[in-house]
Amino acid sequence: MEIYQIAANDSEKLVMMNFEQSDIGSHDHHFFELAYVTGGSADHVLNGRGGRLRAGDYFIMDYGSVHRYENCRDFTLINCLFLPEVIDETLRYCRSLEALLQGCLIRYYRMALGEDWAGRVFHDEDGRVEQLLVGMVEEYRQKRLGSMEIFRCRLTEILILTLRMLVQPRESRAESTMVAELIRYVDASYREKLTLQEFCGRQHYSLSYVSRRFKQETGMTFREYLQKVRMEKCCALLSGSDLSVGEAAAAVGYEDMQFFHEVFRKYLHMTPKEYRRLGRKEEA
Repeated sequence: MEIYQIAANDSEKLVMMNFEQSDIGSHDHHFFELAYVTGGSADHVLNGRGGRLRAGDYFIMDYGSVHRYENCRDFTLINCLFLPEVIDETLRYCRSLEALLQGCLIRYYRMALGEDWAGRVFHDEDGRVEQLLVGMVEEYRQKRLGSMEIFRCRLTEILILTLRMLVQPRESRAESTMVAELIRYVDASYREKLTLQEFCGRQHYSLSYVSRRFKQETGMTFREYLQKVRMEKCCALLSGSDLSVGEAAAAVGYEDMQFFHEVFRKYLHMTPKEYRRLGRKEEA
């Protein structure tokens, strides 16, 4: 199932539904699905694993996950169906929750337990996740200016709240502090000519050790992370300002335009001008 088969129009990248679910056979879909139980109960089978769902339970499914509901009893849901670019345009080609987390929450996702939590059932003890989803449903109904930014922020908040349920304390891990310092360094200074050598020299760290630990903890090299941050900032400028492509590239730290275009194509699979036209077409 594709999201355009459910959405009100072909350009929608997120659909919110608040409804009563009856028994339904096994099916898959080509989008992420966040399902939150607001009432009743049902047996749920996801990728061959089953369990009983009740109010306050929720889960997030990867692309291609197969699931079904059985023995539904007054079973009501809030469903949030979304494409990865809702959270960040540079994540357009993510097809797994693991890849999505690495892309949008690189500071935290490696802190989660090793078990894959796509499809894992969580329970919303304090109701915060439900409150965020209810607000998203209202935004979806009204479709006011800035709704997509609200969806992006609230989905990110839900992901962070969910990660909190899985995170192990790591304050005693010196390398985690070191990696966090390096991430803050890039986030604050991405416009400048950054090098890992400069950071290590300033902090008196071993270059080879920092390089290895950063890759292990984030799944990216220092250079890959720097390019990712710059691409995110550049996309925001292209879609939210009248700066030329060259001005946007310079604003995020690129001097070599040929290199900039190569990196942009690698991350976005399109040119900066194509990205800008696409964004303005969707806004219209």
